[in-house]
Parts: sequence; C-alpha cells; structure tokens
Amino acid sequence: MSLFRRTPAPVGYRPTDAEVADAAARLNGGSHHAAYELAAHSGDYRRETAMRILGHCVDDPE
Repeated sequence: MSLFRRTPAPVGYRPTDAEVADAAARLNGGSHHAAYELAAHSGDYRRETAMRILGHCVDDPE
C-alpha cells in the first residue's frame, strides 16, 4: 500500500467559455441538445462542464 495515491490526469475536452455560454443560451431557449452534446464530449470534465452550463443559465436578479 502506497503512502500517496496518484490518480491519472483527467482525459477529455474542456470547453471554452464561449461554447458554454452558447449551450446555456440554447438551454434557456428550451433546447437541451447543445448542452447535452457539449457535456457528452467533455469526457472526465463532464460534471464540471454541466455545472458551468447551469451556472451560465442562472439569470442575474439585478
């Protein structure tokens, strides 16, 4: 048993802010396909991508 556990580096694609904003705008418009495809192609970054998209979907209350 080793003292430190080394996990492999994440494999996948990390989308740009513009791609995330576009997917969020389409999701707000009622279409989930762009957000789903972007998250599906993100590999190990899938959860992070989904949270970024949802974060962009939230409207500022001001």
